[in-house]
Amino acid sequence: MPPKGLPPHVSVETIAYRATSYDVPLRVAENRRDGRWNIAHTGTAQYTCLDAEAPFAEMLRHENLQTEDEAATFRTTIWQLKVTEGVVVDYSTFEKAEAAGFPPEALVDDDFECCQREAQRLTSLGAGGVLSPSAALPGSVNLTLFGPRVPISWNAEVEIATAIPAQALATGGAPAGLTERVRFRGQPHPGLVEFLEQKGTAGG
Repeated sequence: MPPKGLPPHVSVETIAYRATSYDVPLRVAENRRDGRWNIAHTGTAQYTCLDAEAPFAEMLRHENLQTEDEAATFRTTIWQLKVTEGVVVDYSTFEKAEAAGFPPEALVDDDFECCQREAQRLTSLGAGGVLSPSAALPGSVNLTLFGPRVPISWNAEVEIATAIPAQALATGGAPAGLTERVRFRGQPHPGLVEFLEQKGTAGG
C-alpha cells in the first residue's frame, strides 16, 4: 500500500508508445540528460505516451524541427509497450493536478524544475509513475515511469515487476502535418490556456 500523503493515484494497464534513437526501448541506467520528471544522473525515468503520434511530437519539440522540411530529416523508432503499473499519480489533466495541490502550469512549463522536485517527492512516497498532459502535443497524455525497466518479448509472461513487453512498431519519420499541431518551446499550450480561461470565468 502506498504511504500516506501520496496524491490521487490509479492503477494503469495500458498500451504506451515511446520513441528512441537507439536499439532498445527502455532504460536500466540513469538518465544522462535532464527531463521534465528527472534530474540527470539521479535515478531513471521512462518517458512514454498514450497515443502513437505523441512520441514523434515530443521528438520534434526536443529537436526544434518546426517545418515539414525540417521534420523530414528526422527518423526514429517507435516502440509499443504493454505497461502494468499499480501506483501512478494522476495529473493527467490540469484540473486534477490543481485539485491535488500541484501547480498545473508546471506540467507543461519549459522550465522542468518544479516537476523534477515533484518526481523526487512522488518516488519517495512510493509512486511508480505519473500521468501528465503532453507539453508537445496538446490533448495527448504522457505516462512517465520511475525506475529502471527491462524490455521482454511482446508475448512473454511478465514475471518481475520491472519487465515490460515491448516491440518495435516502425522506424521512420513523423506523420505528415504533425508539425502544425506540435507546441514548441516558448509557445502557449492551448489546453493550459483554456483551463486558465475557464478558471477565470468561474472565479469571476
